[in-house]
Amino acid sequence: MEAQALELAPLLARRELWLLLSVAFVDPYHRQRFEILRDPELRRRTREAAALVAREQRALELGPGEVDPKTLSPGELFGAFEAHCPTLERTYRELFGLTAVSPCCPACEVEYEPSTELSHRSQRLADVAAFYNGFGLQVAGRAGERLDHITVEAEFLYILLAKEAAARQSGNQEGAEVCRDARGKFFQEHVGWWLPAFARVLRRAAPAGYYRELASFTAGLSALERVSLGLSPFRVPIIPKPSGVGAEAACFACRTRP
Repeated sequence: MEAQALELAPLLARRELWLLLSVAFVDPYHRQRFEILRDPELRRRTREAAALVAREQRALELGPGEVDPKTLSPGELFGAFEAHCPTLERTYRELFGLTAVSPCCPACEVEYEPSTELSHRSQRLADVAAFYNGFGLQVAGRAGERLDHITVEAEFLYILLAKEAAARQSGNQEGAEVCRDARGKFFQEHVGWWLPAFARVLRRAAPAGYYRELASFTAGLSALERVSLGLSPFRVPIIPKPSGVGAEAACFACRTRP
């Protein structure tokens, strides 16, 4: 049992950090969801997760836009949240827009696609939806995020990590491998290639405070997940190319812990 716990610890740590990221990018207008950042248990778990990463992470080659996962600091993020909370909704609007895709700092995967062809981008969104549907996940449009929004993609990774951990704990190795394979494919095809570029753009655009801290956290977590999957750094230069392409607004209907 002790050996299993040691094996699961890094996976569980990443689970908590992806959950934090999924909540941290929620539109502050949706107070009930955004205020989860005040939860003492979430704060405790994510601090412990980052401490474990700092202890165990070896030196690694970083790709463009990535930062060293050892620098992941939920405490800094929570401090910036408390210091800037009254102005976060306004800052969110300035960075990410209200309803249209922000030309300054789009937070959606498809807006980083080199091709602006509508059919290509629609197919990419359909592929994202297929991953969600493959795990029986129902999506709801009440929160306003697109299927390829960072909050939704990060939450999906959290769910895959949670399912994988639960499968390993119960001895269901086949189920665990299914989740790991899906996580690897989803990260490589739909998360890892654009997240460092997004983080770089956000660091430049955001004023000092919460969203700049969040940009660094995003870049570090992306590097951490890439390394955990044995992937090489993504080298293709990525810049946002917002097109305003329409997409179904959605978020997962349930955020409960497994």
